[in-house]
Amino acid sequence: MKQNRTACALLGLLLLLPACGKTEDAPPAEQETIPSAPSEVAPDEAGSEPEEEPPLAYLGEHDFGGKTYTMLVSGMDNSEWRQNPIDADAENPEIQNSMRFQRNIEIENTYQVRLESVEQFGSGGLVMTEIKNAIKANDELYHSVMLCAENMWKLVQEGYFLNLNDLPNLSLSSPWWDQRSVEDMTVNGKLYHAVNAVCTATYNATFAVLFNKELAETYQVPSPYEYVLDDAWTYDVLNDMMTGISTDLDGNGKMDDHDLFGLCLWVDAITGAVNSGLEYCCQVGDDGLLALTLDTERVQNIVDKFLRFAADDSITADYIYKGYSSYDLFAGNHALFYMQEINRITAFRDMEADFGVLPMPKYEAAQEVYRNCVAENDGVLLAVPIIISDEEFSTVVLEALARLSQEYVMPAYYEITLQRKAARDEESGQMLDIIFSTRAYDLGWIYQIGALKNSMKDMVNGGSSNISAVVAKRKNIANRMLKEVNEFYQGEG
Repeated sequence: MKQNRTACALLGLLLLLPACGKTEDAPPAEQETIPSAPSEVAPDEAGSEPEEEPPLAYLGEHDFGGKTYTMLVSGMDNSEWRQNPIDADAENPEIQNSMRFQRNIEIENTYQVRLESVEQFGSGGLVMTEIKNAIKANDELYHSVMLCAENMWKLVQEGYFLNLNDLPNLSLSSPWWDQRSVEDMTVNGKLYHAVNAVCTATYNATFAVLFNKELAETYQVPSPYEYVLDDAWTYDVLNDMMTGISTDLDGNGKMDDHDLFGLCLWVDAITGAVNSGLEYCCQVGDDGLLALTLDTERVQNIVDKFLRFAADDSITADYIYKGYSSYDLFAGNHALFYMQEINRITAFRDMEADFGVLPMPKYEAAQEVYRNCVAENDGVLLAVPIIISDEEFSTVVLEALARLSQEYVMPAYYEITLQRKAARDEESGQMLDIIFSTRAYDLGWIYQIGALKNSMKDMVNGGSSNISAVVAKRKNIANRMLKEVNEFYQGEG
């Protein structure tokens, strides 16, 4: 049992490793090294091994007398994204549920608390209104909240959440807190929202590429895995692999969802493409403030490479704008590649043909690392409301949830749900290691600066592909929004 828990802890640690940073970060060898198993602990003089310290020992002893800790759980309102990472059913044998139940029981017994969640899936506006009304009425409904990333900023800027860096007991530099979220979302030394091991929806919202192994074999496509492991998986390679694949299967003279495409595309992936080239819409500068960084020659070059195939209807099926079913396209062997989010792996669990998972391509092979951004419209962020009455209670329980989620829940999510049940080969497990260790967050997309994301999506469907022109058109509103963001972070809050 002890060995199994150690292995699980290692897997959880791997998933929550700091993702690769900005272009000046450490070389790839340091960023993507997979931790090896620990060496055997030497027995002490009496011949027995040292006793393993309980995972929550660092938080000290606390007795909260049966108080209830409540987290608001929100997110996208559909069957794939209605994910409650707090609730657990003692009768449900599904492994992630079982691990949540074990986590909850351990926290409740250790601190004499009761864990509870309130679900508010659906309209972000309604959720935000409820939070505002509760805080204005000084009603301590929630001790923490989990919101879609794109909904979080409006509440942050209006002062409804606390700076996590000011709170006690939160071990924000520890691996159960996503270090990339801490770094990418800290502005002027302040952090109002972050991701930890509770936030499985955020890991599901990481951009990735799937490929149909049956079609790859039929059309003698070289193994994408080898390119990834050789640090040579680029948009040029992806484009070459799709050349000559598309076929008008029904012979009606036009490409539609009855035909074969090189790529099935979620149009939002163009934002992930920018990030995969180590670029951001907006990024925190040396002065600690957020700045617009989209209008560069490198971003233009990345967009040009991406649009070469993404905007070509004879190669790519943009299923959103075309009204196609992405499941029918990919699972029905009508697309060689599929660019979306990690969550789609489980959607294709019953797909007849085998498939593999890949990171987003690099812009060029010389690029130091892969980069896989989290989609802000599906990923969630955690925040703490300003009206919590007992900081010790609220932060100890939140930290314990993060720590034991890394200990129990993340290994179940990562290894069992993704690697064993969904991803169908050993290489896909290696790819998942790379994807999750190279996550990133772009505050430009999260804060919807200048509605630039909408212009990026339009590029896939015939809109202007000139980055400078697009930024110039929206620069005034973008700069106004950035001014408001930075003024807030420079304030006393």
